Amino acid sequence: MSRAVPRGAIVVALAFELLAAGRASAQTDARSSVPLGSFTLGAEALSWWFKGSPTPVPLSTDGPLGEPETTVLLGGGQVRNDPRLGFRLTAGYALDGCRGLEGTFLYVPTRTTKSGVSSSGASGTKDLLLPYFDVLLDRETATQLSLSSVYSGSIQAELTGSMTGAELSVTWATAAGPPWQVDLLGGLRWLRLREVYTITTSSSYVPPNPLDIWDTTDRFETLNDFLGAQVGARARYQGGAFFASGTVKLGAGAMRETVDISGALVTNDFTGYGPTQTFAGGYFAHPSNIGRNTRTVFAVVPEVGLNVGFQITPSVSVQAGYTLLYASDVVRPGDQVDRRINTSQSVSWVGEPPATLVGPASPSAGFQASSFWAQAVSLGLSVRF
Repeated sequence: MSRAVPRGAIVVALAFELLAAGRASAQTDARSSVPLGSFTLGAEALSWWFKGSPTPVPLSTDGPLGEPETTVLLGGGQVRNDPRLGFRLTAGYALDGCRGLEGTFLYVPTRTTKSGVSSSGASGTKDLLLPYFDVLLDRETATQLSLSSVYSGSIQAELTGSMTGAELSVTWATAAGPPWQVDLLGGLRWLRLREVYTITTSSSYVPPNPLDIWDTTDRFETLNDFLGAQVGARARYQGGAFFASGTVKLGAGAMRETVDISGALVTNDFTGYGPTQTFAGGYFAHPSNIGRNTRTVFAVVPEVGLNVGFQITPSVSVQAGYTLLYASDVVRPGDQVDRRINTSQSVSWVGEPPATLVGPASPSAGFQASSFWAQAVSLGLSVRF
């Protein structure tokens, strides 16, 4: 005897079949190879090369600047601080068959480069000079950091720098089909470049003269913070287990530039060679330019990335790549050193306190801007959950 199947049971069964078919259709949208609701996490190790940091001011010479036999011993060029190791983390989430969210964090830790010259001040040694343009005399001149048989001298330049960034984007897969996948991107980008250029000198009498201290520090710090909107596109080609991709992005927005200048002299020359005293101003940082100044300008930050990789499993892949990053307007610390100096305002120059400004306020604080680029090679791993 046959039994009739309840009509309600048939309706429920058909509903489950339709839901299952709809879920399968959403998860296999032709525009995206990433399953609905999946997370993708990626980590990359990067080796970076930055555009050299300009240090145009000559800091030390062995004779008058401009003379044929004079050699610039320190400064007057660029400082390279490469390679710099860093990392990039990426997280993505597939909202549906064509839309997704993607976030990226970039970090290049602080790296320091030092260089310097010194002279013992012993009889017959070559003197170290610090050249500058004297605005009161309206001519090129120099001060001695060391003087044979009288005092020793040394000067050191130190550059430190780091870079940090983050991005948040919405991705949209276009109607391209296998083996191609093309995504459009839109969102926000933040990028920070921080650098510090520090110049230190030390001069002291050679025996049997009294043991004295005459140490100066000039510190120039720059901070560039970019925040803007970003658009881009990414294309990926999959051939079996191997794949290649290329990404182009363009960010446009506000670059907040900060220049912070400080300087000091530490000496015991005015206390009978006993306790030290500290006076504001070194050789390049004076009351006329010491302090923090900030401005905001429009800037663009484009980026190009190329990657090749291998799909180890459907969820795990490895890749190697290249990144080129550019910023149209940044301030860098060596460019902020002004060698046009009014020596009347600094004890480091006049040789005794007090020091009071007479004449033009120079050196001056300003914004000397330039462009910046950074490029990197990377090796990374991606996992999809």
